[in-house]
Amino acid sequence: MIKNRFVKSVVLEAKGKLSLKSFPYPEVKKDSAIIRMEYSGICGTDKHSFEGFFHQKGGRAIPLPVIQGHENVGIIEEINGKILDHDGNELHVGDRVVPAPNISCGECFACRNNRPYYYCECKLDYGNNIGAGEPPHIFGGWSEYLYILPGSHLFKYPNTLDPKFGTFIEPLSVTGCLDKARQWSSEWEPFRSGDTVVILGTGPIGLFHLIKANLMGAGKIYSVDPYKFRTSLAKEFGATEVITSEDREEIKDSIMRLTDNLGADLVVDCSGVSEGFTIALELIREGGMVLEVGIFSNSHDIPINPHSHILEKSARVIGIGGDDISQYYPSIKLLERNIDKLPWEKIISHQFNIDNVHEAMDVAMSDQSMKVILNP
Repeated sequence: MIKNRFVKSVVLEAKGKLSLKSFPYPEVKKDSAIIRMEYSGICGTDKHSFEGFFHQKGGRAIPLPVIQGHENVGIIEEINGKILDHDGNELHVGDRVVPAPNISCGECFACRNNRPYYYCECKLDYGNNIGAGEPPHIFGGWSEYLYILPGSHLFKYPNTLDPKFGTFIEPLSVTGCLDKARQWSSEWEPFRSGDTVVILGTGPIGLFHLIKANLMGAGKIYSVDPYKFRTSLAKEFGATEVITSEDREEIKDSIMRLTDNLGADLVVDCSGVSEGFTIALELIREGGMVLEVGIFSNSHDIPINPHSHILEKSARVIGIGGDDISQYYPSIKLLERNIDKLPWEKIISHQFNIDNVHEAMDVAMSDQSMKVILNP
């Protein structure tokens, strides 16, 4: 234990209010650990919270004050007891790890019936639903240190990879939804090799889905985003065509033209705005599929016509409520095997020290950024 010192952290205290705070460096309790943070990403969910959308998946409000940051990578500073990685291997002080954001209870219906770990009815969520009001306080990545509770899922991150890219692993694991889409496939349903995929919203999470779809053998991939900064980058990661627009009719006309009026086999909505969902439904062919990834916060309602949007399209919709815990190590392997094949460094558009978090958030909210990361 490091005595008589404090941990500098960024705390979200209210809508639009981020403050630098100091917390006592905590004593590590049994079967727990402390990670010295290296990098933490600013996710779309973090931006939603900053904007005041405090009710997120499950309707639970974020307990303010809270230290944000769930796309994390760091080095184990202390361990009390025996800590294992997700595959059951013992971890040691000095290991670089990526912690998954959620801790499931193991007792609720979802946990007892082998549902995805984010289905847990009372899960804890680093950087989101574990408040900073009570000791040991430091439960988010926008901090010098991150306290790791018993039952956390940790993944050893190779020293051969730049630790900055460790912030990619959590969002890359979300792309496990493309594997779900493939498992749902039959002769005429998505997602098959050669199918047409539309990525609606090509910020970081959209770009990761574009990369994964490309590696899984998608045919044509169309990137849609209002900002040229993002669609131009999508071309470098395998997009067949880009559509730089936020106009519903222009987007729809472009996709229909590019698909000979059939529509897309699969649309992944990573737009982060509620209207993106209805646009996605209008872009699929009959029997097509929509993966809803981008709306983690309860922002606002939108009108849906059950006949024209769902029934008439024979639409298939999968809501993606979080990261896929089984995809962390595969995502690390994906990164390792393709590290020299794609310009991964371009995904990180900006890097800031946590002292400059206000500037970092302003940039992250702008149309001239991709992944913005923070370091202590």
